[in-house]
Amino acid sequence: MSKIKNIFKILSPFQWASVIIVCGFTLYFALTDTESRWYYTLLSSLAAVCGIMNVVLCAKGKKAQYYWGLVNIASYIAISAMSRLYGEVMLNTFYYIPLQFIGLYMWRKNYSNTSDTVKVRKMKLIPAIILIISTFIGICLYKYVLSVIGGNSVWLDSTSTVISIVANALMVLRYREQYLLWLVVNVVTTVMWALKGDPIMTTMWAVYAFNAVYGYYLWNKMSKESDSVSTVSEAV
Repeated sequence: MSKIKNIFKILSPFQWASVIIVCGFTLYFALTDTESRWYYTLLSSLAAVCGIMNVVLCAKGKKAQYYWGLVNIASYIAISAMSRLYGEVMLNTFYYIPLQFIGLYMWRKNYSNTSDTVKVRKMKLIPAIILIISTFIGICLYKYVLSVIGGNSVWLDSTSTVISIVANALMVLRYREQYLLWLVVNVVTTVMWALKGDPIMTTMWAVYAFNAVYGYYLWNKMSKESDSVSTVSEAV
């Protein structure tokens, strides 16, 4: 009984609500969708459920997020390919999947056994400014590539793809600022899937946006705790 209670304590009430909302909407849309093929609906549902578990566990700084993330990415690649969102396909295939293994290694290496969470860092001003400028240039260049290969929603696809690359790198490196970028990504991708008419993916990304705000709050808190531990260690 105590083990079950501990499982429920891993996530906050807000996060459990996010999981329930995504799973509930996913089930509803899957059962009422009469237009999509069954395998598309199945993959979309799998991506949604594994995706929400991935992001809520990441917000809590739990390394288990990478296991859920791997299944989420694999199914998301398939539905993105079916929707001709080539930026999403390339991003997830050539970047996210390899980074899942790298990220799991990095988080295990910098994991606090005391708090059972990853050790969080915060970015300084100058590197942050350079990152913003580089990201904007990357969005413009990648938009051109997507236009050449005949992609759909190229500005939205490019913005989502490039910022996701940067945000995921910050996640692997344990920077709290990743969540400011994830918020942009989640809003843009919500609009993109809404335009495609996929209610499951639209719901999933919309909930991701709320989780990004909550995730930044949690990681900001964990960053301060990590700084306090470092200060105490240096003093000793």
